[in-house]
Amino acid sequence: PFTTDRIRVNVTRAVDGLTHLTEIEAWGSDAPPTATNVALASAGAVASASSTANANFPVSSVINGDRTGAGWGSGGAWNDATPDAYPDWVQIDFPGMKTIDRVVVYTLQDNFASPVDPGDGLAFTQYGVVDFNIEGWNGSAWVTLATVSGNNLVKRTAGFAAYTTDRIRVNVTNAMAGYSRLTEIEAWGT
Repeated sequence: PFTTDRIRVNVTRAVDGLTHLTEIEAWGSDAPPTATNVALASAGAVASASSTANANFPVSSVINGDRTGAGWGSGGAWNDATPDAYPDWVQIDFPGMKTIDRVVVYTLQDNFASPVDPGDGLAFTQYGVVDFNIEGWNGSAWVTLATVSGNNLVKRTAGFAAYTTDRIRVNVTNAMAGYSRLTEIEAWGT
């Protein structure tokens, strides 16, 4: 399959030196709608948390679009307030029902003083979240959509079957250095 909005038949040779075409057909289907990050504050999402260390680590920072955690300790990322006590959670409420099929969780980089936009292979060894669940609300209870254990990546994508909900939760059950630290949460869907 190839997604495009046009095709071209480029004739490079024909009988009698003339091109004769009677019909051109291209079979396929409409491209699926483009997925967007529905967990952004600019899209109307609102974040809350089980606890927050203090005003320097606001939970709102996990939906501001900055994946790096720049400004760690001064508003750039979230840190829970309960050392070595789990679970810790961050909940994101959407402005209405959204169908999502993956959540991307960004945790604190080792070099937080000079962070980079984390690619898929950037690992941590000091401060990241190790074990967590992605949960969706079904109207009366939380449903586990994906489970991640033994994580060592700053950017961790968790895919799952398409799920329609008005909120998600990242439920952290283990993290390095005693605290849950998240820099961004993305929920991709329509």
